[in-house]
Amino acid sequence: METGLQRRCFRTSSTRPSRYATCRVSATLMAKPPGVALSGRTAAPATTSNEERLASGAQAGPSPHSAHLQQMPRRSQPVTVAMLNDVRTMFHSLLDEFAYFVDPGWVTGTIPPELNGTYYRNGPGLQVSNPRYRRHTLDGDGMVFSLAFKEGQAFFRNRFVRTEGFKAEQKAGRPLFRNSFTRGAVDGSINFNPFDLNFKNVANTGVLPWGGQLYALWEAGLPYLMDPVTLDTVRETRMGGQIRSNTFAAHYRVVTEHRQQAQRHSGSTTSSSSAAGAAGDGAQVAGGSSGSTSTSKRLVTFSNEFGFTGAKALFYEFDEAGKLIHETEHALQGVDVALIHDMVVTEHYYVLICGPIALQPAKFAMQYMLGRCSIAECLVFDNKKPTRIMMFPRPGRPSGKVLAPRVVESPDPFFVFHNVNGYEAEDGQVLVMDAVAWDEVSFEMDLYDKEAKSTKCFEGGSRTQLTRLTVDLRPAGGRVERRQLLQRTVEFPATDPRVTSRPHGVAWYIADAVDHPFLWGPAQSIVRVHLDPELTVRSPQHGAASSNGGAKGVRVPRTPGLAPPRAAPRAAAGPAACAAPGVAVDEWFLGDRTFPGEPMFVPRPGSNEEGDGWLLVGVHNADTEKGDVHIFDAQSLSSGPLATIHLPHRLPVSLHGAWHGEYTGPDPHDPAVPRWQHLGRVRPM
Repeated sequence: METGLQRRCFRTSSTRPSRYATCRVSATLMAKPPGVALSGRTAAPATTSNEERLASGAQAGPSPHSAHLQQMPRRSQPVTVAMLNDVRTMFHSLLDEFAYFVDPGWVTGTIPPELNGTYYRNGPGLQVSNPRYRRHTLDGDGMVFSLAFKEGQAFFRNRFVRTEGFKAEQKAGRPLFRNSFTRGAVDGSINFNPFDLNFKNVANTGVLPWGGQLYALWEAGLPYLMDPVTLDTVRETRMGGQIRSNTFAAHYRVVTEHRQQAQRHSGSTTSSSSAAGAAGDGAQVAGGSSGSTSTSKRLVTFSNEFGFTGAKALFYEFDEAGKLIHETEHALQGVDVALIHDMVVTEHYYVLICGPIALQPAKFAMQYMLGRCSIAECLVFDNKKPTRIMMFPRPGRPSGKVLAPRVVESPDPFFVFHNVNGYEAEDGQVLVMDAVAWDEVSFEMDLYDKEAKSTKCFEGGSRTQLTRLTVDLRPAGGRVERRQLLQRTVEFPATDPRVTSRPHGVAWYIADAVDHPFLWGPAQSIVRVHLDPELTVRSPQHGAASSNGGAKGVRVPRTPGLAPPRAAPRAAAGPAACAAPGVAVDEWFLGDRTFPGEPMFVPRPGSNEEGDGWLLVGVHNADTEKGDVHIFDAQSLSSGPLATIHLPHRLPVSLHGAWHGEYTGPDPHDPAVPRWQHLGRVRPM
């Protein structure tokens, strides 16, 4: 009989996976919180403990697709109930709001003086601690913090997003609104109205600095406008009336346009369509001589909605001033429930990966209607249906090609919260995309039961795997090859922003520290994953077509103006890293009681090399129940942090952040500026 170990080792889509029991995904907005496990039933014998399996290496024999793997040394202890309780300490509120300069005595190491700009991050900072109310952790109100760097110094500020719902509940001193993961009546009573879908915009998932503005994002509602310096909340916004939909994604992509200036024979000047899409399909350069090339940024984002009439997506592109350049709307054919947290953008396409999610009528009728589960918990993963990779042509695509929407189905169903990046090869006929793929997913809340004593959720289950998708558009109907690149579980990818929609060679992730084919655990490590494109876009047979028609010998274009990343000096590669051929891993283990959030890459000023810069990582230290911010040389994580800022308070669990290249703090040399300000305290719930 095939074991869980055999099923999990570097499967390609030519082998259909066994069905796993559903995991418990704690994600109100399609984002797994950092360091939090996903509960799932294990196929392993109940008599085998976590410790016994890890000690034995779970010797069950390799799968046909994992001959190159070997067990790496364990970096942390097996998961225990005590460790789960440490993880749960992340989900406590920070009621106070501050503005202060980081004291030099709080810093271990040296903040790089060239690091200049502002790191923003958003997450559910206000939790409901009263046991009467059954509100999910990730339904907490959004709190944005900023950490501004200049001349080796740092300035911290945090403010709650004062949504209309937040203000009403603060005035009442108790919860007033339901949300996606709220079970039963908002006041905890038996008076439950299942048709009350008046959900609160919690503005707690993403943050967007763009066009001189700052927006707090929650994908089931509109953005909230904030002051980028003070973090004061202004209002809910349609961005100057430019958003038609009632929702706006918490994820977005910033694409660098390469625009060539061309000279007409008559002497007048015009510009070609850019690589990110200029206005008008098929625009061409008039005249015969070429000129200089300029670059600009383009914000690409989306919204999606679904209901009784089906599902649809709207795509937006904004210029650097925040002006809407393109808006397109597409029906999502064959998709009943569009739970899409993230997108991919390439030179010619917007790409959505739609996992097979459906509403379970029996659970809706027997549990939701009686207040025993949330509306989100009625959504189930249907492994009998394929995952649909949906590609929609971008307006103003540079080639002028006449393109139609394409849908390619993967017979091996999976679900994606977070994409890494995607790009085109073979003249746009092949799309290469990296994503964190889940074999199955469900939206149960049981993981947050503080009384839970089991660690079975870390044995098998729905592991989060770094996956390469190669989509070949040349055959009728297209083909998808799915390849697992790492054994260990990862989440929250970060890339060099200069490679968005272009070929990438390196990315950073939070990762479990167990690194085992069957067992796993909360995220306790940061990893840098370096990819050799000449190997990772080919099938496991090193260039031969795979049994499901995967592309072979794909020619990978180079990213203009950017040198490829250098190898990390202490990285392990291939079998030594429990990775696929062509994959190298550099790691920093944070500690047995430390749990990271999403990493943020910041390019080094003036560098033209991919991955040359710094990696910022906010972590929760369960020893102190306070927050630390690590600053790494992004090219050598295993060398340890260049600097660690030890904050004097906790950092509540956060989801997504952004980097803005301008310093937004006060003048560090102005003696009139207070070094420490307590801005206020919000009411607990």
